Amino acid sequence: MEDFTDQTTVVTGGGGSNIGREVSRLLASKGAEVVIVDKDQETSQETVDIIESDGGNATFVEANLRDVREISAVVDEVADEFGPIDVLVNNAGGASGLRLDQIDEAEFDYNVETNLKSAFFVTKAALPQLVANGGGSVVYVSSINALLGGFSEVAYSISNVGLHALARCLTADYADDGVRFNVVCPGSVIGDSGTWNEREREDPGTKQRIHELYPMGRYGDPEDIAEVISFLSSDRASWISGVVLPVDGGLTATGSLPGGRWWENI
Repeated sequence: MEDFTDQTTVVTGGGGSNIGREVSRLLASKGAEVVIVDKDQETSQETVDIIESDGGNATFVEANLRDVREISAVVDEVADEFGPIDVLVNNAGGASGLRLDQIDEAEFDYNVETNLKSAFFVTKAALPQLVANGGGSVVYVSSINALLGGFSEVAYSISNVGLHALARCLTADYADDGVRFNVVCPGSVIGDSGTWNEREREDPGTKQRIHELYPMGRYGDPEDIAEVISFLSSDRASWISGVVLPVDGGLTATGSLPGGRWWENI
């Protein structure tokens, strides 16, 4: 089992009810001092309460990660209160669900700033601490859309592809400093909330039809992704860096997402 005792771990977008919450909860259960950096105060505090009720340690820091000045201030605040960062999980992100002809400059900028720019500058702000520590781990949460493409996800997909290049370039630049950079690409993950749950309420059987899209016969749970992030963040993965890892029930092995506007017929 991974051990994060006395390690300061920052999870951006860690207050959400799916991957972010489960990553925060899991790392805290393994001894990490988890700092959730998120813009959503209500859900983030719920996550902190869950962690503390389980005997873990967690703190919420509110920040708009699309603002570079806020990013620098938050990273400094974390270091002042908890010490240098050991693990950084860049989980914050968002999607617009639009085709190219529907995307204006503001929508494009939103996707790039939320998915790529925020991760770039959070990493830049945290990097001196990771290097000073003698090493550490950075994990980026991307998507299989960045590997296969995705219908009505053009801005989301290309902004996530940037995370893959970021991890590989930083691996080349900072391997000698002991800092590792890896990417996890989840498939469809259905937790306690989200679009698919809304569709299930409107059309019972939706989830079962999603199950059938995946070679391994089911969609993902937040725990599936959190366990992989935990491993990559830990010393057990000390010789792994620059990896882009699909965690998708075998879907990318088929070479493509389902054809057409498949989600409209789920």
